[in-house]
Amino acid sequence: MNTAKLGLLAQQLAIETTGQNVANVQTQGYSRQDVSFEAAPPRAVGTAILGTGVMVSSIARAHDSFLFSETLGEETSSGNSAVRKGIFDQLDALFSESSDGSLSQSLQNFFGSLQDLSLNPSGLPERATLISRAESLASAFKKMGDRLFQSQLNVDQTVITKVSEINQLTANIAQLNKTIHGSEANGATANDLRDQRDKLVRELAGKVDITVVSETNGQVNLTLQNGKALVLGNTAFSLSTSLNGNNLGFRDIRLDDGSGNTSNITSVIKDGELRGYLDMRDTELAGLRDQIDRLAAGLAREVNRVHQSGMGLDGITGRNFFAALSATARANTQNTGSGNVSMTNASAATASLDKYEMTFASASSFTLKNLTTGLASGTFTFTAGSAFNLAGGLAVTITGSAAAGDKFTFSLSENAATTLSVASAIKADSNKIAAGKSTPNDGQNALDLAALQRTLIFDGTTLTQAGSGTFTFEEFYSSVVGNVGIKASESRNSVDQQQAILTQLDNRRESVAGVSIDEEMINIVKFQQAFNASARVLNVVNALFDTLQNRI
Repeated sequence: MNTAKLGLLAQQLAIETTGQNVANVQTQGYSRQDVSFEAAPPRAVGTAILGTGVMVSSIARAHDSFLFSETLGEETSSGNSAVRKGIFDQLDALFSESSDGSLSQSLQNFFGSLQDLSLNPSGLPERATLISRAESLASAFKKMGDRLFQSQLNVDQTVITKVSEINQLTANIAQLNKTIHGSEANGATANDLRDQRDKLVRELAGKVDITVVSETNGQVNLTLQNGKALVLGNTAFSLSTSLNGNNLGFRDIRLDDGSGNTSNITSVIKDGELRGYLDMRDTELAGLRDQIDRLAAGLAREVNRVHQSGMGLDGITGRNFFAALSATARANTQNTGSGNVSMTNASAATASLDKYEMTFASASSFTLKNLTTGLASGTFTFTAGSAFNLAGGLAVTITGSAAAGDKFTFSLSENAATTLSVASAIKADSNKIAAGKSTPNDGQNALDLAALQRTLIFDGTTLTQAGSGTFTFEEFYSSVVGNVGIKASESRNSVDQQQAILTQLDNRRESVAGVSIDEEMINIVKFQQAFNASARVLNVVNALFDTLQNRI
């Protein structure tokens, strides 16, 4: 009777497990559970060893650790690609040239109005049209600059949201670690809880690149690529964000060590959604803003250079058409000295529009690096308080006492797109537009200004002297637009490729751990027959007892 009872209980448990599989056939992340049987310990009967029935040795979920690890890696890459695709799709729409108010069209209209002015230098309608189109061009630049900066702000806010989501996931994983450890203390396997944890780990892997280490106690530890822990057993280490004064106040990522101390891990994060947002904010969007700023600054510098050589209807020369560019210098927030750097645009026609970084070697010397080209620009010595020229025409004055290692960045082009404007004197009196060269009415200077449309002024990323470059203003802008389109296309292809890989991995997982209705129905029939057979044995034993009782 005991043998039959054990058979009934074992087969009943197998049927319940099969029912659980069937019920979760559509549950995402569910792993098929399989029952393993083993013979119960035998007993000695005289000189014979007789079996005592069957028992369930384990109910294990189907799981491939290597396949799961592969899936986490692809999930991380897929998260990064999806972020890039989403933002580049927005940028592709932003740089669309279908609108009449596009930057490219505004450039053409501006130079076209200069051509019209050269034909009628003293014409008031032509002068008014030029000012109007110049203001429209400045508005188009501002609109582009503002939208790119707003995109950076939006991404920065998304970084905060992603950090919060990551913290929620790590906290839930740590709690599941604790629950699983407690549930498996008696030797059982918490299959459903492990499935829940795997699902959360996979979701976390899409957001940040992690390394998963399984422990013998059933818990998992999660670390970043540098070994910094996100989850250790039932303890989760939270992320936070902090303002970076050297990066326009955008957020850096910090990790708590559990004792209240935090470390900056922004550069440690290499992949996943979070890395995608950081790269788009600090590299792609920042790079686009820089290119549009240098385009605006280059236009202002060259138009002003040519305009200053001509004369207005009042015969006066030397005026700017656009408001003069002003230099921006920023001290690194990590500086320890008391040095201060100030600069003015002393040579508007020749000063470089690239971005530079000064790194002090001592209180009287510094090295200069061109951040736009990435090239070193030499070592310089100076006398504190005395002005000197730098970068083609910036009048620099250094005061105070800079410490070795202190850094300053400066540029003439920073925010040029959003600050470009027609000079106030020109807006107030269109007669001051310098259309003439030898005489106020010869139109030659207006013709020279119009010729800037065809002047090769840009060399790759750097604005050169007029005529020595390889791109015109419009060609440079077209290259920016084309590059955005290429990256948008590449990001779409990357997402499609990653999705195909993940689909393939999911199909492989389904073949290993998925539930097959056909197989489960066969198992139900098999376990049902075994259950019935054990019940028949119990009936036979019961009948034998009845016979013995009746004969007694």
